[in-house]
Amino acid sequence: MELSRRHLLSSAVLAAVAASISACGGKGESGSASSSWVIPDKDPEATIQVVSILSLERDGVQKVIDAFQNDHPTITVEWETIPFADLNSVIDARVGQKNGLVDVYWADQPRIASLAARGYLEDLTAQFEASSAGWDLPSKEASSYDGKLWAAPIATSSQLLFYNKDLLDRAGVVPPSADPAQRITWEQLARDAAEVQARSDAKWGFMFGQFDRYYQLQPLLMEMGGGTGVSGNDGLTPELTDEAWVKALEWYGGIFADGIAPRGEEELQDEFIAGNVAYIEQGTWLIDQLVNGEVSFNWGVAANPTFEGKEAVTPTGSWSLGMSPFSDQKEAAAVFMDWMASYQGGQYSVWLNAPEVPATAEAREKYFGREIFDSEVGVQAREIIDYELANTAVARPSTIGYVEFEEIVNRAFADVRNGSDPATALNSAQEQLESAWKAYR
Repeated sequence: MELSRRHLLSSAVLAAVAASISACGGKGESGSASSSWVIPDKDPEATIQVVSILSLERDGVQKVIDAFQNDHPTITVEWETIPFADLNSVIDARVGQKNGLVDVYWADQPRIASLAARGYLEDLTAQFEASSAGWDLPSKEASSYDGKLWAAPIATSSQLLFYNKDLLDRAGVVPPSADPAQRITWEQLARDAAEVQARSDAKWGFMFGQFDRYYQLQPLLMEMGGGTGVSGNDGLTPELTDEAWVKALEWYGGIFADGIAPRGEEELQDEFIAGNVAYIEQGTWLIDQLVNGEVSFNWGVAANPTFEGKEAVTPTGSWSLGMSPFSDQKEAAAVFMDWMASYQGGQYSVWLNAPEVPATAEAREKYFGREIFDSEVGVQAREIIDYELANTAVARPSTIGYVEFEEIVNRAFADVRNGSDPATALNSAQEQLESAWKAYR
């Protein structure tokens, strides 16, 4: 869910991050007493400070906190909402003071390696060994670094191919299959999207919900046979000039060059909801808006596409909860984190109004019990989500240099979207990333 709200740290903060990692010698000062505390059987009487990107009222988190405090009345949660754009700098300042101003905070999964290396996360490996057993493997891996667990995943994500059935019917185009074993190819999707455009009143044939972000485009690169773009034992060797990346981005650039997808940064999801787009690959949150919004057309869902003759890869990842190693209330913080991420599958996604996919199969049973999944299309969506999370989901790479990686790679994607040659754009990105990552060595 994360993903549509991602922003980048300023260059000043990046410099501070690099300096901090250098000072730590590449390893964090994980909590000095990390082995001396446990998740208690009896709740302590304590107040914990939680920093999040979500608002208690606007985002419906008050319902979650009320449920927690009903189960754990002796632990008081003091909640602070920080805009996503400021989260990294706030954590850098607050946790960096080493004075317990923060107990628990929202940790963006691709940045967990960096946070751990800077000494800003408590090592949870021993204490959460049992709790982590039910987590999806990609979520657990995304919350880990250097063989240790540093955070507790509270949500995951997947993508679906949504289509406007009325536009497809008008053009005489057969809808793509919801069966992952019969998933449409990217090549066929481009042809079908162009045909719907030509034979209906569709403004656009196809859109990516996040059209130049690594989260959504990583599958294209890996399906074609490429890697994550990150290699080396330290995760600081860029591999962006892979031939498979070039081929994948040639297809990607082609849908913009051919006018199937818009080059401009339009309100993509709103365009689909308005009935102007034949297909969109988007996150599961779109289901809620289509079911509960005023949509004037029939719509359907299909399994994510893959390239002809290639194995499917799908995006995943979301948010985890991290504990400050300088917290004065580690046991109470752990009770909160365990309840959110693990108790009966994790209560965060069960109580939250917004449709964030739980990171455990147990909680997804409750999640899929929501009314938005009652229809035939809803059942298909559930089956696709379940299948993709179990079989095709791949997390973004774990590297302490992820912030720079994402910024530079996303810029290369934007260049290709706007007409640049893929090989040229990737060569330039490779050079930029090699230079940026020198700060960590």
